Amino acid sequence: MSTVTVAKKEFEDAVRSRKLMVMTAVFALFTFGGAYLAAQLGELFAEIGEEGAEGTLDFVFALQTPASLLVPIIALMVSYKAICGERESGSLKFLLGLPHTRTDVVFGKVLGRSAVVAASILIGFAVGLGGLVAFVGSVSIVDYLLFTLITMLFGLVYVCLGIGISSLTRSTTRAAVGAFGLIVFFWIVWSFLLQALLYYVEGTLIPEQYPGWYIGLASISPDAAYSSALGAVFDESALTMASAYGVEDLPTIAEPWFGFVLLALWALLPLGLGVWRFGRTDL
Repeated sequence: MSTVTVAKKEFEDAVRSRKLMVMTAVFALFTFGGAYLAAQLGELFAEIGEEGAEGTLDFVFALQTPASLLVPIIALMVSYKAICGERESGSLKFLLGLPHTRTDVVFGKVLGRSAVVAASILIGFAVGLGGLVAFVGSVSIVDYLLFTLITMLFGLVYVCLGIGISSLTRSTTRAAVGAFGLIVFFWIVWSFLLQALLYYVEGTLIPEQYPGWYIGLASISPDAAYSSALGAVFDESALTMASAYGVEDLPTIAEPWFGFVLLALWALLPLGLGVWRFGRTDL
């Protein structure tokens, strides 16, 4: 129960600091605008098929890219100071003086801060649902809930990344550099490195057919894994690497279903490293 106790405290602290209210407002505006955009994109995706699902899937297309940008930022803002911030203030010693182990503290913070992000997404997307009803008129509740759940999973991944980084350092400044440096790396640097490597190997930036190694490397970021997972659930090729690079024979790592495996690895490996390091360091 120590893990649950820490999680409850983390969530209540977030509510008192108004973080939950601010993030919920951001997601509400974000999803309501996405619902309006989905209505405008309806004709472009008329071939999607079922009448009830059409507007909802348009909404997924409208929000998938913005969500892959906004969710990591908010999740890391919530999580990067989780451990190192309390180290700097000295409150971590008090917390560990209670009947909590270090593992309880780490996993309690993961649960509590993931609940903050999840609540923001859930409430914000509920507002988006109202927008869909108003602007589109037909909504597939199942598709909408699936999109919401996968986005919540994506948020959990970045919370785990943030807390893993926070567990590895004593300084909130270093944790911030590490957390937001990770975003810059995957948004800008990783793409640049892949393009440079492609040019070195293939002699061109736009080959007639992209090699499997390039597609595989392009698939491993959390953001790409999120897109692949959405493509697997909704069976939409437009969200997958096959559509992005115009190929049919994908390496396993780029298959849509493998997006869930990558998301799990991105959540568990940094968090596991953080738990290991935090358990062996002096406060």
